[in-house]
Amino acid sequence: MKQLISAADIRQAKSDKKTFIVAPAKDFIITPEAREVAKAEGIELLDSTPEPACVTPATLPATTLPATPATTLPVSTQNVASIQAEIESHLPHVDSEQSAKIQKLIARAMGDFKQKAPESPRQINDDGIVLVRGNAVKLETFDGVPGKNIGVTDVIGAEDGSNMGVGYMGWENAFFPWTLNYDEVNVVLEGELHVKTASGTTIAKPGEVIFIPKNTSVEFGTPTHVRYVYVTYPVEWS
Repeated sequence: MKQLISAADIRQAKSDKKTFIVAPAKDFIITPEAREVAKAEGIELLDSTPEPACVTPATLPATTLPATPATTLPVSTQNVASIQAEIESHLPHVDSEQSAKIQKLIARAMGDFKQKAPESPRQINDDGIVLVRGNAVKLETFDGVPGKNIGVTDVIGAEDGSNMGVGYMGWENAFFPWTLNYDEVNVVLEGELHVKTASGTTIAKPGEVIFIPKNTSVEFGTPTHVRYVYVTYPVEWS
């Protein structure tokens, strides 16, 4: 499953003072708006981690290393390289040997963090209870709306013994028509979800819930971006 990179992710990278994001095409989907924002903000979208730059040798100042914020991401080459680039940007001179030492220190520090992102988005207990970790769910392309770059991933279904279907959806600046032959509840996590019918448009923002009864024809959309959890009943609605 590919991970979606939105304009919001680019803005967050800019806020975090990053100069690049490693997002190989085989693992990531980058929205058109995200590419535009990245170009405007000077954020490079790379297929691989760049090699550390070598500069004139000098002694590293003992007190000028910026504090590295805690992270919930797993240790990876991308994470280490991003933090390393940020640290070295604050130092006047870093040679290849010093750069290698910085890289080792970062990797060791990240390895000590107790909180890491889960390897799997699902935890299934012996009692049948299923935990879905939303931060580990990657959205796949929704084939039901071609050309719109809509992301969707089902996380609970009939295979779990459920009579309800549950999943995540997300996209940017797009609208599409849909007729529901099932009841649906949507819980907005990010952005805003627009649901338009002949009677008007209902807009839900983070923390808000929309219920759509069976046999309703709507236009789903957002003028910005949206990510939400959907719950459908019955689970086998197609």
